[in-house]
Amino acid sequence: MFFDGPDVVWEPNPGEYDSLFAARVEIARTATPYFNLYINNAAASPSTGSIDLTIVTADTIPDDEIIVYVAILQDSLPGAYTTFMYICQELYFFPVELTYPDTLDTIITFSHAIPVNDMKTVVFVQDIDTKEVMQSIISPFEEK
Repeated sequence: MFFDGPDVVWEPNPGEYDSLFAARVEIARTATPYFNLYINNAAASPSTGSIDLTIVTADTIPDDEIIVYVAILQDSLPGAYTTFMYICQELYFFPVELTYPDTLDTIITFSHAIPVNDMKTVVFVQDIDTKEVMQSIISPFEEK
């Protein structure tokens, strides 16, 4: 398992995975985020969708290449032996060049063929140089 890009966590006893990973998540939660992400509205019709996104810098941003990714996910996708959850159907991205205390408001629109009740979005900000995911957020879509 990788945390924050190159930080590898290895546990030879699979029974210990849950407690080991839970401990790493709790440690990560104590770190001050570089960004605060807000999905103000995620709405979709049967063929189009939009995400109203706000990105607020919360600290001094490293002078690296920073990319915002927007993943459109589908739940409940039937497979041969199981039902798949959180399948990425579309991935959009754009560079972000913000400095503290800047804010970015944007609306992302897209076409899709996913049942709206099975749609979610994950937005995450990644430092491409270090591979660190700096912040993320998930939201379901409302039908419009």
